[in-house]
Amino acid sequence: MKLTKPIIRLIDTAITAQKGAYCPYSRYRVGAAVLTETGRIFSGANVENASYGLSICAERVSIFNAVSRGHRALKAVCIVASAAKPCGACRQVMIEFSSKDTELYLVDLNPTSGRKTITKTTVFRMLPAAFDPIASGLLPPNPQNLLRSRQSHRRRKDDRRRAVSRRDRR
Repeated sequence: MKLTKPIIRLIDTAITAQKGAYCPYSRYRVGAAVLTETGRIFSGANVENASYGLSICAERVSIFNAVSRGHRALKAVCIVASAAKPCGACRQVMIEFSSKDTELYLVDLNPTSGRKTITKTTVFRMLPAAFDPIASGLLPPNPQNLLRSRQSHRRRKDDRRRAVSRRDRR
């Protein structure tokens, strides 16, 4: 498989993120990185908690990192671990921000030999019959356009308030 420069960067970022995992209970280090449609890469590592339900997977950390910075469309996702595969919750979160073409790279990194095996698939192949917010009618066909139109509507509304405020001052 021939990898492009952005995908090589994505994989390297996920490998680096894996080193930051906080996993004193499972000792299962996972790193993840997402490549957004704008070309930005965001990373994350798994963070465990003594109350296991409060732990969070690396995949969701990287996605939430991107989303919290305004990037809501994923072009590719990379997960690095020994026998790397996303859990069901992470698969559903990936679906929320993916298109049918969003690539998924699973990097099985052997900690003793350092050897890595890369498997390429798509997010949608990993979760057949997913709960799709677009198919269910909860989101329009292109939710990113909706978000942009909401932001521009807010800006127009703010501009009108400023104009009214200026007239009041006269």
